[in-house]
Amino acid sequence: MSSTILVADGDASIRNLIQEILEARGYRVETASSPASAAALMARSGPDLVLAAHGEDEDGGGLVHEGVRLGLVTPVILLIGASTDNPGRLARNCGAMAYIQKPVNRSQLEMLVRLGLTENGLRRQVVEQEAVLSRTRAYLQSMLDADEGLVFLLDAEARVLEYSGPTGEMLRADAGDPVGRPYPSLFPDPAAKLHEGAIAKARTTGEPARLEEHRSGMVLETWVRPVALDDGLAGFQANLRDITAKRRTEAGLAESEKQYRSVFAGASDAIILVDRNKGTVIECNDAAARSLGYEPGEMRGISIQSLAAHPEQLASAMAHGGERVSYDYLKRRNGSSFPVELSLSYFNNAGREVTILYAQDISRRKIVEEALREGARLYRAVVEDQTELICRYAPDGGLTFVNNAYERFLGRDEEDMLGRDFFASLGSMERRVLTEWLERFDQSSPALEREVLQLRSDGEERWIAWTHRAILSDRNMVVEIQAVGRDVTEHKGAERALALATREKEQYRVNLEATFASIPDAILTVDSSLSIIATNSAAENLLGLEPGRSRGQRLEEVVEGEGNPCVQVVRQVLKTDKPVRGYEIELKTPALGERMVEINCSPLVGGDGGHVGAVLVVRDISHIADLEKQLQQRHGFRGIVGRSTAMQDIYQLLEQLSSLDSIVLILGESGTGKELAAEALHYGGPRAGKPLVKVNCSALSESLLESELFGHVRGAFTGAVRDKIGRIQAAQGGTLFLDEIGDISPMLQLKLLRFLEQKEYERVGESRTYTADVRIIAATNVDLRESVRRGSFREDLYYRLNVMPVYLPSLRDRQADISLLTDHFLAIFSDNFGKHFEGVSPEVMDLFLSYSWPGNVRELKHALEHACILSPGKIIELKHIRKDLVEQMAGLPAQPVFQPQTPEPAPGPFTARRPGREDILSVLDQCAGNKALAARRLGIHRATLYRKLRSWGIEP
Repeated sequence: MSSTILVADGDASIRNLIQEILEARGYRVETASSPASAAALMARSGPDLVLAAHGEDEDGGGLVHEGVRLGLVTPVILLIGASTDNPGRLARNCGAMAYIQKPVNRSQLEMLVRLGLTENGLRRQVVEQEAVLSRTRAYLQSMLDADEGLVFLLDAEARVLEYSGPTGEMLRADAGDPVGRPYPSLFPDPAAKLHEGAIAKARTTGEPARLEEHRSGMVLETWVRPVALDDGLAGFQANLRDITAKRRTEAGLAESEKQYRSVFAGASDAIILVDRNKGTVIECNDAAARSLGYEPGEMRGISIQSLAAHPEQLASAMAHGGERVSYDYLKRRNGSSFPVELSLSYFNNAGREVTILYAQDISRRKIVEEALREGARLYRAVVEDQTELICRYAPDGGLTFVNNAYERFLGRDEEDMLGRDFFASLGSMERRVLTEWLERFDQSSPALEREVLQLRSDGEERWIAWTHRAILSDRNMVVEIQAVGRDVTEHKGAERALALATREKEQYRVNLEATFASIPDAILTVDSSLSIIATNSAAENLLGLEPGRSRGQRLEEVVEGEGNPCVQVVRQVLKTDKPVRGYEIELKTPALGERMVEINCSPLVGGDGGHVGAVLVVRDISHIADLEKQLQQRHGFRGIVGRSTAMQDIYQLLEQLSSLDSIVLILGESGTGKELAAEALHYGGPRAGKPLVKVNCSALSESLLESELFGHVRGAFTGAVRDKIGRIQAAQGGTLFLDEIGDISPMLQLKLLRFLEQKEYERVGESRTYTADVRIIAATNVDLRESVRRGSFREDLYYRLNVMPVYLPSLRDRQADISLLTDHFLAIFSDNFGKHFEGVSPEVMDLFLSYSWPGNVRELKHALEHACILSPGKIIELKHIRKDLVEQMAGLPAQPVFQPQTPEPAPGPFTARRPGREDILSVLDQCAGNKALAARRLGIHRATLYRKLRSWGIEP
């Protein structure tokens, strides 16, 4: 990411120049015209470097303090006038990193910018390192505070560096602040000797030392740990804890163990403790020993598998953490067996995993089982031919019964499926739900219904609606589960299609409402009687509707303004059934005032395809119009290239004069573009479709000029062999451009004055009077007031021509446009010469910016044309510029050859003429040397004032 540089200077030309230089180097540049706006930009974006002007009216040093206040590390470089005494001391006093004197030197600017960005990076690193150090200290303090007891950090001599935790009764009553004191001295005798011994042991062995002491009814535990650093001893960490409660808890556990032993020994059911990893008996109660035919203590070490009739079932349950084996047999010592129901639980004892088996004798169930077998035969006869999937399975998942439909669904025989895990055919989610239902079985909810997606034997996925119903024992224990499944695939598909359609419809409605509400354009729908159906929030804001109250009201009643164009457009659409697109008009809005809007309206189509109303969309395009205007002003105006402040004023003035028929007098030095200004006035006004006729008054003699202007008849003078129409007649309805008007003779001045006053003229050699509807635009590069004073130009004609003067600035007064004009001409010559020119070298641009350009834009164009002819393409180097022009550019700036009077916005003593040397020196003296104030009073740019002072040998 490129670095961001803020340029704060009240002089727009200085800002633009610095911005162009830095952006050409790949930097991102923001500009500010005042310290307040610069401070706001610093607070918002935090630039990497600030270039700030410092002088009478501008305080660059204030931005240094603003950056400190905002917590920024941004360096500041001052932009100081050339007349400032001791600028280095000024920069230091302001806290700035460095300074640059105006006018700005490109190489110095680029060097200081690179140094400033490097300084910014170093400052950021310092801030980051300080943050890391602060965070590390916080972590250490947090670790100390997190310990439940009292923690000491000791040096190698066992003196206290840091401590944390309550001292309380653990230290001597007079211990005071422990920091800096020997650690053993903090404890009363003989505890001090114990702690001293622990320190010595940890120092000698390099291992933690532990001691436990009983003091004042408390049990205190201390750990002293050595801290190594680079194979040496850095110090110790001592942790003190009050373990009195722990010891009391241990005593309570011993009492609880006695109670457990009494319950364990007196239980009527067999309880066996098994080593889960080895599978051997650890302990059993008397009931277990009696039921299995052993004496107390004889069962220790016996394998649990030797006691089980189905050891693999018990081993699997223990391995998988099962909690119940509903039916199994335990074998007695004499070889007989009896049925049991096993409950299993698990715990860890001293790192050994232990399983507790609770064995309940269920011999009395045998009689019940015989009865159940008969019932099962009847049950099978009932369910065998059912189309539903019917099966039964044990709580551990083992299938005990399946019907024909279940066999066909899975494609397996009953013998192959019995004993298999019913859960294996289900997904992980369904297995978890069934397991949790069985584990938390509640008699009030004996059945569980679930819809499951299962794979049929032919590979097709089918939705099965299962109903699981628990079968309880006489003790209300779940002994088996019956599951009935119905194929609901078709029903599920219909439900899914309906739900999908419903969701899509709802989503479409929600999206439509959200889109309607979030569109920034005002949207309003009406029915055929102009009653409002719906509006969005933008319509309420733009058209002044009351939120939520406009529905059902007539459009013309709620939209403010008589003859509102929105109402007219809607009526037209309802009448013609044709849409209106892109209708742009100024609309007076209640909240925003006059706004430029674009109106679009379309018929509203009903369900039967007929038109039932209209949809009105009003888009506020005021900002687009403003941006288009700014974009046009930024680069040029009707063929005139330039973006400086002076040219922006000219563009605005030409735009105002284009629509008028007033006489315009264009003043300016040769080569400033007076003819382009005349073309802009003509083609931007109502006469653009009529001819623009140009006359160069200085290129023709008096007689020829009179004939060219007014025309002549045959025989009017020698060589007049036929009638000829004049330029005035040729410009009928259009514009006549009189270039170099200051060079015409007194006789022609009189005839031209008559035409300007009465719009009448006579052709040479004819007495008939003609009239013409022609707009006059004149131009000159001479001072007409001086010509009037000398008597070479009629005063009445001057005042008639000087209705609306337009002063075109010289190129030296619009230095910021030089780079733009250079790019413009290079693009033209690229097309003309069939070459590709990317720009000029920095050396050439430096010469261009320092040269006074007496020939103005025309001289710049011809110099670039010469260079483009010699250059092979891409970059124009210094060697491609005419040698004589380079030598001229390297010399002192030339004096201006024309100084037309310049209109200024504020009245002053110099608005009638350009100030001279005496005027400037006098005003400088009145302003006590303040050049910015003097330039405003003189009505000239500050850069112009500096240039004049340098040309007179006065250091600005």
